[in-house]
Amino acid sequence: MFEHCRAFIAADNPNVAEVMGTMARNLGFGEIASQYPRVAMRGEHIHLTYFFADGRTEDQALLELLETVREQKRQKLCFSPVILLTEDDSPRIELKYTRFGFDDVIALPLALDMLAKRLAEQVDRPQLYVETKDYLGPDRRRLDFGAELRIAASPYTQILFDRDPQHGVHIHEREQRGYRFRPQRTQSTHFMPKLFGMAAR
Repeated sequence: MFEHCRAFIAADNPNVAEVMGTMARNLGFGEIASQYPRVAMRGEHIHLTYFFADGRTEDQALLELLETVREQKRQKLCFSPVILLTEDDSPRIELKYTRFGFDDVIALPLALDMLAKRLAEQVDRPQLYVETKDYLGPDRRRLDFGAELRIAASPYTQILFDRDPQHGVHIHEREQRGYRFRPQRTQSTHFMPKLFGMAAR
């Protein structure tokens, strides 16, 4: 199912990059790339790019990779799945990099058929992204305590789309959201109604 997909390998270590490239070939990816300027230029038969990052990379470089992908002008690139491959299967690592904005964090080694199944979850089904002034990526508010309150205080855009290996990215809905908290009009001694009001709109 990945014959119309490109695997972009982001790994500093050439040995790791070679292993990741072999993995992509075994999965049946139609093209494998590792040099960024060429990613937007090659393969007209390629409709979707998976970005694979090495989990041993410095956090700052991983954030820069995410930012570079999400800032792309072309829709089929900026909504690409960005996958972190790691040898650490601890819940702490998964939560940390999921909060970064990765579409999935996959611990290796993993059987090839199971890996293909995980990657297939990124296509042919609705995906929900959130766009703010400094973030575009999967909706991760539920993973961050209090984040729903911060987002509610300012507008953001919710984007519903799907990725199709045959045709690329299709956006179904782009809706701007945001809330203004209405002050509580009645007397109350409880700090929560005073802080947020009884209703939000």
